[in-house]
Amino acid sequence: MSFCQNLLSTFIGALLGFIFSICLFYFTNKWAKKAIEKITVNDKDVFYYFNYIGYQRLFIQTYFQQGFLYEKLNPEDINLLDTILNHMGQGIEFYINNSMQRWKEGAMDQKDVLRIMTFERDNIEKYIKEIHRMKQKIIS
Repeated sequence: MSFCQNLLSTFIGALLGFIFSICLFYFTNKWAKKAIEKITVNDKDVFYYFNYIGYQRLFIQTYFQQGFLYEKLNPEDINLLDTILNHMGQGIEFYINNSMQRWKEGAMDQKDVLRIMTFERDNIEKYIKEIHRMKQKIIS
């Protein structure tokens, strides 16, 4: 395989992976909204599990390893992307899922878990906008 073919195949695979990770952000945002709706009406029949680790760095790391992000994004974008990836980590995943479980068991007040989920939803929505903006930079 020639250098150009290798570069093109890596680029296409990484781009598709990056787009897929953005789609997963959208699904997570949708789940957060649905969970908030259930919490608001105190419906403890909630079965959403936030799995950030499952896709967090899998695809984006390819971009970093190939150096592609450094060619397309400025240092502020790289820093923001790192912040997003750090937020979408195991600690936050555990905190959200544990908070939901504690609320379902009656060990946490409705207003507290609602505050946590609303904060998470707002962060995800902000991250989606920023990732979309970065995606436009990458594909242009």
